[in-house]
Amino acid sequence: MRAFSAPPSGDTVSFWSGLIAAGCGGLVLFVALPLALSSPFPSAKDRAWIVEDRPVRTAALVPMGRDAEDAIEAEADVESESGPEGAHGSPADILSWEPTFALASLSMPGMEVDDAEATGSLGGAATGPDIAVPPRRSAEVADEIDDYLWEVYRRAPIKKDGSGDFTWKDPAAAKRLGMSLKEYVIRGMDRDFRETLYHMGKALDADGLRWSMLSAFRDDFRQRLASGFKASVGNSLHGGSRRTGGYGNGRAIDITLAEGDASEVWRWIDRNGARFAIARPMPGYDPAHIQARANWRQIAGALRAKRTLVADRAPGSRREAMAEAR
Repeated sequence: MRAFSAPPSGDTVSFWSGLIAAGCGGLVLFVALPLALSSPFPSAKDRAWIVEDRPVRTAALVPMGRDAEDAIEAEADVESESGPEGAHGSPADILSWEPTFALASLSMPGMEVDDAEATGSLGGAATGPDIAVPPRRSAEVADEIDDYLWEVYRRAPIKKDGSGDFTWKDPAAAKRLGMSLKEYVIRGMDRDFRETLYHMGKALDADGLRWSMLSAFRDDFRQRLASGFKASVGNSLHGGSRRTGGYGNGRAIDITLAEGDASEVWRWIDRNGARFAIARPMPGYDPAHIQARANWRQIAGALRAKRTLVADRAPGSRREAMAEAR
């Protein structure tokens, strides 16, 4: 008969069982437990996983040819002449191409502007720590310049261009700040820039060009709503917080004709704009955009002095009445 090997002794079994149990315990202690307590995601302290609500920049979509480079350089050249106010980043950082979009919650189809908006509030002001509400200028009395520019703005009640109808955007931005539309789009512009626009506009009217504005003052919120070839948010001369200082400092508009071919008014600006310190720096990529030139403060002061002198000499003026009283 075949001989069978003797079964292992009890001491041998106990030894191997203990060794296996110790190995499993070591794996649990040094491998499984640390893995269970760890996380594949960085902690909130590192802020690496927190999604911040920031606009997506799409500057890479600009078809950068020679014409685009010339347009950017022209815009930069005109603004750089103004001194430190224009020294906020390179032109390549300031200009970008962004696609058309609309916020359904803010869409206001069929909206019409009436005279009541000139003095009444649109209500519903936005609140929160991230919203910088501009100072109210209640002490400023609406003068002939504001009234004239407001009338010009309303000459073209429908605001649209190649990107579509954006009539709703200015009222949405004004409503967000609890302002009337006039207070937002007109008084958001710099006082000196309004002076030059007033005199240029009167000259346009005299030449039979009934001009209007597609866009006037734009804060950062309104700039974010803009589409097409535009400055990045905060860097717009229309009133970007970084580029100009925000409300009350806008020094650019988009100009058009109330009726007819807008290129007529654009060509007029090219020929005559320098007299009013106004330039059209990007005729290829943004033909409607006009802005203040280098000497706009000085020109505005001279034009204001001339306007004030004429007003004082007009029949029935306050100064004439005081002279007669003497």
